[in-house]
Amino acid sequence: MNHNWFEDPILMIPGPTELHPRVKEVLTGRFYPHYGPEWREQYSGIEEAVKKIFKTKNETIIMPGPGCLGLELGVVSVANRGEKIVALTNGFFGDRFAEIASYCGTEVVILDSPPGFVVSPETLRESLDNHPDATALICVQNESAAGVLNPIQSYTKIAKKRGLFTVVDSISSFGGAELDVDGWSIDVCVGYPNKCLSGIPGALPVSISDEVWERVERGIVRPSSWITNLRVWRWYRRNWAASGHPYPTTVNTYSYLALKAAAEVALEEGLEKRYERHKRMAAAFRAAVKKMGLELISKNEEYASPTITAAALPPSLHGKIDQIVGNMFEEFRIMISRGIAATEKTAIRVGHMGLTASPRYLVPTLTALSETFRSLGYQTCSTGEAVESFYEALRQG
Repeated sequence: MNHNWFEDPILMIPGPTELHPRVKEVLTGRFYPHYGPEWREQYSGIEEAVKKIFKTKNETIIMPGPGCLGLELGVVSVANRGEKIVALTNGFFGDRFAEIASYCGTEVVILDSPPGFVVSPETLRESLDNHPDATALICVQNESAAGVLNPIQSYTKIAKKRGLFTVVDSISSFGGAELDVDGWSIDVCVGYPNKCLSGIPGALPVSISDEVWERVERGIVRPSSWITNLRVWRWYRRNWAASGHPYPTTVNTYSYLALKAAAEVALEEGLEKRYERHKRMAAAFRAAVKKMGLELISKNEEYASPTITAAALPPSLHGKIDQIVGNMFEEFRIMISRGIAATEKTAIRVGHMGLTASPRYLVPTLTALSETFRSLGYQTCSTGEAVESFYEALRQG
């Protein structure tokens, strides 16, 4: 194994990503108990910071745990067992969201498209016409399996006109792509800190509309669960918040403070500037990848993800994906991902989110990728030409 570059590998995967220095400072700082007057003061700004990233006035909770826990909370908060939910899928994570809804006991109507494409708004309209009894729409904003940013605003507009509740997975786009919970009428939106915010996992922000809170509290929706039941959360927020404990269980205070630090960094940069940075870096990286002769999984530039690039390998490299990923890691200390699900054996995925959405990380990644391809007998351009195409796209952008 070559350790000439860095002892620790650079994380150019679709999450987790490289930690922001201010997040690292949190992790070396004081440990707080998850309640008490000092913690109450520390916690006070966390919910407000993430609400600004959500662009919402909705009540927002911070759950302890993985992103899928928030997706489950969203499903059981908008539909009872046996009620119908429409799920839009165009990759592994959309499929997983539909699977979660199915395990929650709802009747799931799946509208899917092949990896690299989006479900058209027209298809959604037609489906809702055929399923007037549907209760909710669930979808993923950024399908990281295929590097596709779905047109969430169009979907939610159609769904709300028909009176459906909307639940959106923004886990791999939160803090890296435009999001407007209130403007787009999203009832439940799930973000996460260890991708575009360059934070750590464990503190899960979830925005919840007033109507969803009310329906659960009144018993119109009756979750058969505890930690994902908003009635439970409401009780603790009303009765224990004064003691700095507005959640029903123990939480990792390091992860909560890290979320706060990461959110504050994003807000200080300015959300619009941050989103533009991600778009420009992603476009430049895609240009370089195409210069190398790879095809993007995303088939329409309009819907290309600003946070993740998924690229199909040429036929001559099929069967060599383990060598590609392994060589990047062992020789260059750069960690990228293979495809997932339908593209597991034929594609690679590179994250450019938070800190890594910059030339400082993307140029070494392109260099290592080009040299790795060359070592395997595949090269359509020199490493210098690949890097130059990256910078040329930046100049044009």
